Amino acid sequence: MKKEIASLFQRRVVTPYYKRQFTTVEGRLLVTGKIKVINEGKIILGDGVIIENESKLFAFNGGTIKIGNHTYFRMSTITCTRSIELGNDVIVSAQALLIDHDGYGLDGNPAISKSIKIGNHVWIGMRAMILKGVTIGDNSVVGAGAIVTKDVEPNIIVAGNPAKKIRDTKGYNY
Repeated sequence: MKKEIASLFQRRVVTPYYKRQFTTVEGRLLVTGKIKVINEGKIILGDGVIIENESKLFAFNGGTIKIGNHTYFRMSTITCTRSIELGNDVIVSAQALLIDHDGYGLDGNPAISKSIKIGNHVWIGMRAMILKGVTIGDNSVVGAGAIVTKDVEPNIIVAGNPAKKIRDTKGYNY
């Protein structure tokens, strides 16, 4: 994946406009198309991050979004009031949603919020949802359309609603 990312950076130029919208950009950043950023907290990006058109990164009420090195984020949404952390070499496919809170309660007060942590070398499939309080272990795959409500062990493939173990990643190349 690192070779593909390097070739993208050689072919395209990123405007400084997007770099100013993030708290910290630790290296190269490639934004393709138009993205939406609300930064009322911290948004920290590692080196070699690619964020594609129509992506949304919202850090509300002092929340922290941290995206690791060589991460590819495609047309998806992160909504954070506490903490969402993505490791290195993570692929987030189109229309995925990572949300660490329930929005607002029926009484108008903020609802429960719990941190999300995504390990290294994780692939999140198209339209998957990662909900509050979830940890996804290294080298795991979240299938398309999966709704992850519980922790995922390292080296596991999960799919379904709610997401369940399909198999381990031994012998699986992605």
